[in-house]
Amino acid sequence: MKVVMPEYNTLTRGDIDMSGFETIGDLVVLDHPTKAELKAELADADILFVNKWNVDEDLLSAAPRLRYVGECATGYNNIDIAACKRRGIVVTNVPAYSTDAVAQQVFAFLLEHFARVHDYNDFVKDGGWVRSGNFSEFCFPTAELAHKTIGLVGYGRIGSKVASIAKAFGMNVLATSRSFLSGYSGDGLAQFVPLDTLLAEADVVSVHCPLNEDSLHLFDAKTFAKMKEGAFFINTARGPIVSEKALAAALKSGHLSGAAVDVIEEEPMKEGSVLLGVDNCIVTPHVAWAPKETRQRLVDVVLSNVYAWLEKEPFNVVDVD
Repeated sequence: MKVVMPEYNTLTRGDIDMSGFETIGDLVVLDHPTKAELKAELADADILFVNKWNVDEDLLSAAPRLRYVGECATGYNNIDIAACKRRGIVVTNVPAYSTDAVAQQVFAFLLEHFARVHDYNDFVKDGGWVRSGNFSEFCFPTAELAHKTIGLVGYGRIGSKVASIAKAFGMNVLATSRSFLSGYSGDGLAQFVPLDTLLAEADVVSVHCPLNEDSLHLFDAKTFAKMKEGAFFINTARGPIVSEKALAAALKSGHLSGAAVDVIEEEPMKEGSVLLGVDNCIVTPHVAWAPKETRQRLVDVVLSNVYAWLEKEPFNVVDVD
């Protein structure tokens, strides 16, 4: 059985146990292959593991023996599920592995914006405190999270986790979701309101919805204009949910006080990205999911998925919506 992994090196830097993949069959690891190189390896492949590779009709046409695609992530918008189903290819994903890590990243962003730890550390290291003569040199404005309102766009496992942490900080939580239209969530943490209400009232807006036809560029110039003056925007979901040109414009105009994104429209970032020149926008390189424990958990579930499929008892199977 031939197993192909074109994104093996996105999962590890040699710091987690990947040995289980070698027990499945003849493992072929490709390092940043071209599409032609990947197609060539798929000609006689049985199993494909991907993370961001676009598994479309073109790629599948080069893989006549392929019977299993293991998505090494929660989101599977990069895979044509219907095309796989027509070919009898089982697709699995990994739900919920990164909930704690992504929620942690949201609050790393929030604390960086409101507490300005990085700015103060740079100030001290540059000798600013030595020169100031003041025992407390509060030269950068800071603010409390308590009593501020956070608006969550999407309320799955990660949104719910963010809500629970926000409550611990004393924040008010609003949420909007296709699953709930009004009232309080079952966990009692969030009040569900229409998106326009959330945008108008939230001091912080954090995105946690999947990428699909409805959410593509959900945050555009009109959406940002509806947000509260001085609000802070966070995206740890998927880059194309946000129009980066619109976000940059909202930040440069001062309508938003800041933003923090872990995902962008095209990854890896290209030279000339509109977000690189925006001082009040924090950008991290899609690392919210990347703590060591999180990646090991991901790999363990990916392997459990394929072992279950081999035993003809598949779970975490993705089907056509």
